[in-house]
Amino acid sequence: MIIQKDLSGLFFWFKKSNLVKIFKTILFLTILLLTWELIITKFNIPKRIIPKPTDLFNFLQQEFLNSKSTTVLTKSIFSFKDALIGFFLSLLVGTGIGITLSKSKTVDAILFPFLFLTQIVPVPALAPVLAAILGYGQTTKIFLIVLFTIFPIAVIIKNAILNIPENYTLLLHTYTRKRFAIFKHLILPSLVPPLLSIMKIVATSSIVATIITELPLSVKNGIGKDIYNSFNNQLIPRVWVSVIIISIISLLFFNCISFFEKYITTKYKYGQY
Repeated sequence: MIIQKDLSGLFFWFKKSNLVKIFKTILFLTILLLTWELIITKFNIPKRIIPKPTDLFNFLQQEFLNSKSTTVLTKSIFSFKDALIGFFLSLLVGTGIGITLSKSKTVDAILFPFLFLTQIVPVPALAPVLAAILGYGQTTKIFLIVLFTIFPIAVIIKNAILNIPENYTLLLHTYTRKRFAIFKHLILPSLVPPLLSIMKIVATSSIVATIITELPLSVKNGIGKDIYNSFNNQLIPRVWVSVIIISIISLLFFNCISFFEKYITTKYKYGQY
């Protein structure tokens, strides 16, 4: 009974704190939108430069209620799906590369410079070269997303393995010499905290990459290409709404990864030296 009472009290305060945060967020957004509307109206700033919030709301009404074509939300979800595929592929491949680099100095000396090149060569410049080889479709786009996000994962995994205390390894060697057992019980748990941390960076980077990579490719259903075409056609409210929607999706994705990180580290406490 005491435990149940404590939990119910904790749940009450948790709900109350959430309501306060929601109220503050709504209040801040209301003040921001009103100030935005008043400034644009008073200074008569053209819509082609900065649209008013009412222009954005009118576009949203037309887009989601009256439009029969593909909406900006559908295109944002399409781009997010590609970003999600690139995100998971980058985690898998980057982790594998990081483990390989930590185990062989020869492979590290050969492979690391090429891995570093993926960061200094701009994605729009690299896209036409890869498109000529792989084509101008979705495969090239996802490949570019992986190239754009793989470097920090490989580096942090490599450093995490190299920084494992030597006495931990020696202690485990007294129980077993099997490589798989050492990897399972020492290396793999040690990789969880840095991998969870880098996931938050890669989550937002993958969405940035999916927008950038759509511009030189022939991917027509993505939000990046839609933003570019809308800007060229002076559909400024559509540009703003597209940016806002993809930003909200990116924020939600980041918060999901943060919640997952907090849950794992709190429950299992992996790799805490």
